[in-house]
Amino acid sequence: MKKSFEQEVNHLENMVNFINNYFNKITRHRASQTAEIIESRAEMVESYSNVVDYEDGDIMDFMSELPNIRIKEMQFTRTSELLEFLQSIINKPYFGKLIIDNEEVYIGNMTFRDDDHNILIYDWRTPVAGLFYENIIGQLSYKVPNGDTIEANVSERRQFIIENSKLLNMFDSDMYIGDEVLQRLLTDTSQTKLKNIVTTIQAEQNVIIRQPLAQDTLVFGPPGSGKTSLAMQRIAYLLYHHRDSLSADKILLLNPNEVFNDYLSDVLPELGEDNVESSTFFTIKNKIPYLRSRKFEGLTENMRRLEIEDHTSYKYKNSMFYLEHLEEYLFNLTHKNMYFRTLMSDEGALISREQLKHDFYQYANSVNIRARIFDMRKKLIKMVNNRVKLKTQSLYNEMKESDKYIGEDHELKQEAHKKAVKMYKKVHRMILHYRFVHIENIYINSLTHKNTRLETIDSIKQNNYKYEDLGPMLLIIMYITDVRDTHIRHVLVDEVQDYSNVQFKALKTYFSRATFTSLGDLNQRLHPAAIDPLNLKNQVQKYLVQSYRSTNQINEYLNTIKPNSIESVSVDGDEVQHINYTDLIQSIETIITNNDNQIAIITPSRELSTEIYEQIKDKHPTFKHLQDEDTIYNRNHLILPYYLAKGFEFNTVIVVDSDEYSDRQNVHYVLASRATRHLYLLNKQ
Repeated sequence: MKKSFEQEVNHLENMVNFINNYFNKITRHRASQTAEIIESRAEMVESYSNVVDYEDGDIMDFMSELPNIRIKEMQFTRTSELLEFLQSIINKPYFGKLIIDNEEVYIGNMTFRDDDHNILIYDWRTPVAGLFYENIIGQLSYKVPNGDTIEANVSERRQFIIENSKLLNMFDSDMYIGDEVLQRLLTDTSQTKLKNIVTTIQAEQNVIIRQPLAQDTLVFGPPGSGKTSLAMQRIAYLLYHHRDSLSADKILLLNPNEVFNDYLSDVLPELGEDNVESSTFFTIKNKIPYLRSRKFEGLTENMRRLEIEDHTSYKYKNSMFYLEHLEEYLFNLTHKNMYFRTLMSDEGALISREQLKHDFYQYANSVNIRARIFDMRKKLIKMVNNRVKLKTQSLYNEMKESDKYIGEDHELKQEAHKKAVKMYKKVHRMILHYRFVHIENIYINSLTHKNTRLETIDSIKQNNYKYEDLGPMLLIIMYITDVRDTHIRHVLVDEVQDYSNVQFKALKTYFSRATFTSLGDLNQRLHPAAIDPLNLKNQVQKYLVQSYRSTNQINEYLNTIKPNSIESVSVDGDEVQHINYTDLIQSIETIITNNDNQIAIITPSRELSTEIYEQIKDKHPTFKHLQDEDTIYNRNHLILPYYLAKGFEFNTVIVVDSDEYSDRQNVHYVLASRATRHLYLLNKQ
């Protein structure tokens, strides 16, 4: 017989009480361990601190005490870790339950046992818990570590919504519902008509979540269709089903900007282990030694610049035409157009660029470019090491003959070697980082568009690289050198519509051992410059069409901007408010007063966001002014320029001067879709 809500409340209360009592017991135990360690240390100090000349017996006694104290310290550490574990589960001990062969199996983020070692809560990664994530109930099976298959009859799958140790709601379903918004729709008794739709949506998402690890997958869907939640569930699924070969540190989540990384750290599910790494396309350059001294503009800076400057160079460098030309150009480098730098030490030229080019083209045609460069690098390092040896000997001889240096023979040799190494340190680093290859000249020579080439030469001379230079330069560096990330095995790319074919090719090349799950919406491209659509071959493509995050009224408004872009399956709410203002600050403050939940004020420029913030910050100190990509995210109250709004969601959104986007439908669409419950569009009267 199924437990009622009241029975589940009682079960949770008993579980929380047990955990609390256990926590108190372990806390007392740790206190006694602390006292014991302090006492043991004090006894050692008292017994041996006054002994000046240890006799053999004293030394043996002293040494024999050390392992005992070390054991006590290790036990103390384990006790502290247990207390941290108990604290981590107390607010939400479990999130689901199965009835398997008439026995209750509660499932949470970590396994928890009672004093008799009976399992009270199963870790979601244990084999039996895997049944919780199946799409059906009934006769199922699971494999245990020794390879045996266990048959199991699952008669019930129940999910709980628990916060602060309190059961808020629960629901039964034939399949696991992983999206919190879908969970709320299921537990909302006023939305019974949506229950079948919810299970249909989850079933569609499950197909994507369960795509094989080896398969590249591309998912398009409108705002509110659960793409971010789907990504998180896919991470959990992959970690569970490939736990022998895949760990959290081998999965990377690429987000639109650094601010969204910080935001997502609150959204990532508690996987019971370290979260996956979050990064951006722009920060990949920091992992390439060749590029570390180059100054690139960021994406935000790039968008602001291209709002007022010509787009020609940006579009050319991100075009499919240029990518195909670049690939052909790189292929032909084994025959022509290779560029090098003259290597200089403190004593002058070590080897000229002409000599390096000559050496490069002495290899047989069958030797590919990476093999040539790697071999040249090895020989150059050997050359530098030999020069260091010769210089060390020369300096040593000079020091020995000079009256200025006093010291033992080995000291003079050490000093001579130190000076010689310093003289060749810079050139040695250049060789290690492949800077004997002139990547910039190769890049410039690959640009067939005359004005673009001239602009690029000028910006590179000033060490002012543009954002659109990053993709091509990454491709060139990776084609010529062995620079790769071979650790990451799966990459989830959010907002994939913002990547050009050049940038995506660079990602695929850099993460050479990884497969990709890419998520996006063609209607949500914010960048002011248009580019060719992504040409992603060999990817399973999936489409989500139903949106359930925002109210029906907001979704209907989005369909007026982009007709038929959204199929709304959400709840009803307030109409979208169009407000013509005479006093902007007064209008904003009125809206703030009437809405006490999450609020975002989105402006068409950084300057206006600053102006609004300065005028309301004293009266509304909870508001955070988000100006740059590296600003720490504050979830509840934000003022931000439009180009930082991608990926966020808020209960209430105020779009200031929304008419500014009348000729940029994508921007208008993105900003309006940030609202889940209330949308205000403000314009001057």
